[in-house]
Amino acid sequence: MTEFILLLVRWIHSVAALTWVGGAIFYWFIMRPSIQTGILPDPIIQFARKEFGQIVILSMWALLITGAILFFERISLPSATPTYVMVLAIKVALSAWMFFLTVGPKGRAAIKVARQGRWRNMVDALGHINMTVILGLAIFLLSDYLRQIIENHVS
Repeated sequence: MTEFILLLVRWIHSVAALTWVGGAIFYWFIMRPSIQTGILPDPIIQFARKEFGQIVILSMWALLITGAILFFERISLPSATPTYVMVLAIKVALSAWMFFLTVGPKGRAAIKVARQGRWRNMVDALGHINMTVILGLAIFLLSDYLRQIIENHVS
């Protein structure tokens, strides 16, 4: 029974992560260009933002709850080597950054820089959606690496 519950928790964790990062990728490649070119009317844009925002919040709660369960389950295994713990800490830190970008001030990083030249271009390039996608993909990579560490220790 415990194995089934852990399988369910891992599945919910994966679906929540895929939903959040996949939605951000959709926004990045489809919604943002449509908004910038004026193809989509304002009511549709507002509706999509509201609905996706609710999905993101639900995904965040699911990730927090399931992530905590998985953290304690994995950290108690003999395969939780120092390397595993270090990579897990990096994954948690990147996840926290991603959460902050979403719920922080106006969904933007709280970095105050001059709004001109090279610094502005860097901040704009690393804005909310761009960083959400980049961080989300990095977190997926770290998750696979963590899985590999566990599997290599078991075999």
